[in-house]
Amino acid sequence: MTTFKVHTPETAPEKSRPILKELNGKLGFVPNVLGVLSESPAALKGWVDMKADFESGTLSNIERKIIHMTTSCLNDSTYCVAAGTTIGEKEGVPRDILNDLREDRKLKDAKLEQLRLFTKAVMRRMGRPEPMDIEAFRKAGYTNAHVLEVVLGVSLAIMGNYVGHIAQMPLDKAFEANKYEVRRTDVRKSDAA
Repeated sequence: MTTFKVHTPETAPEKSRPILKELNGKLGFVPNVLGVLSESPAALKGWVDMKADFESGTLSNIERKIIHMTTSCLNDSTYCVAAGTTIGEKEGVPRDILNDLREDRKLKDAKLEQLRLFTKAVMRRMGRPEPMDIEAFRKAGYTNAHVLEVVLGVSLAIMGNYVGHIAQMPLDKAFEANKYEVRRTDVRKSDAA
């Protein structure tokens, strides 16, 4: 097992402290994944900046959460799925959408379902979706800018997923009510809809 320290604003490297203090002020606590990321001020700043850029894009909050949750489920990131569910609820994402994402079920809204399928195609094919995947995404009402924002969202989610896998940090108490257990043997190959 690897050992990574889950830093606080007091124990983090000097350059990470102001970022963690700001996050603590916004969230009321520092999620363990960010406490681990703070070991590298560059990694922490990169994640925070990427998140801010993703949130300033053209996709809605629900669409961003679909990308995050789909990516995290495909990566078997129990930490990020629990965190994403809890944060999604607080941000007003309907619980039925969060549950469908957690269970890899077809979303009722056709456009949102196409976003979920396109995100899965990007993930399953390691950034090489088929032309038909891109065309179906466009036919659902999305643009090339949205394609690129999906790539940004997948990248952001992967960063959290991989840190969680590598550091194996505990789940925060704030996320425990939405604990997630991997339910499939290889979700990356799942075509369940």
